[in-house]
Amino acid sequence: MDSTNDGTASLISTADQTTLDLFALICERTSEVVRATADWGASGLRDGQYNVDLEVDAVCVALLLGAGYDVLSEESGIQRAQGSDGRSIVVCDPLDGSTNASLGLPWCATALCHVVDGEPHVAMVTNLVTGDQYTAVKDRGANRNGRPILVCAQTLLDEAIVAMNGLPAEHWGWRQFRAMGAAALDIAAVARGGFDGYVDTTTDSHGVWDYLASVLILEEAGGTAIDAEGRDLTVLEHEARRTPIVASNRALLDVLLAARSRYSSSS
Repeated sequence: MDSTNDGTASLISTADQTTLDLFALICERTSEVVRATADWGASGLRDGQYNVDLEVDAVCVALLLGAGYDVLSEESGIQRAQGSDGRSIVVCDPLDGSTNASLGLPWCATALCHVVDGEPHVAMVTNLVTGDQYTAVKDRGANRNGRPILVCAQTLLDEAIVAMNGLPAEHWGWRQFRAMGAAALDIAAVARGGFDGYVDTTTDSHGVWDYLASVLILEEAGGTAIDAEGRDLTVLEHEARRTPIVASNRALLDVLLAARSRYSSSS
């Protein structure tokens, strides 16, 4: 839900604002590429990759490296900026939900997270169709389109609407569930008080680019996130994979984690 601004969200440093401004420029450019795309053919380089994924990646990487940021991108791995000291890196999903985009579904995004000394610090997730933009700076709150957001207080599974990756084998007792196909936006929707939680029902199918920006936004909006196996979600190796579970609060997170474990074991 949108909240009343208490002023803290505006108290960010010049450096962080510069990062956000760059991220906004990148999202503007990636949105232009997606809107102009007529070729949704496969790249042929890996399963599930479209030609447009590479086009959008080129936009992101060029702007980030040009501004002096190291990059960890889903599409092109780790690249170092000239003169980099290795202390920080931008984790980038150039086009999350590319299959949705290819089908004309308005649930696709560019997700960017600046990680400093191993800690997520500045994040932006932008829906490339609707223009909705989620941002967060560590310890400075989260925003949607410039307005502060907070998670919902829902704690009961039977009243919760839960977004999922993968297909659950059984009904967990939720009110409803959705499988939307773009983790960055799914988790951002929890942050704004839309969905109550998000669960990866598969095992280790998420790269860090899929969730890291949105997890910072979620946490700054009052939510909580874990890996199902108890590992650190902030992992900066291209080959690493995680199984994220997020919720608006710890009580619901514990319920979702227990349900995932119970139904995974029984399936």
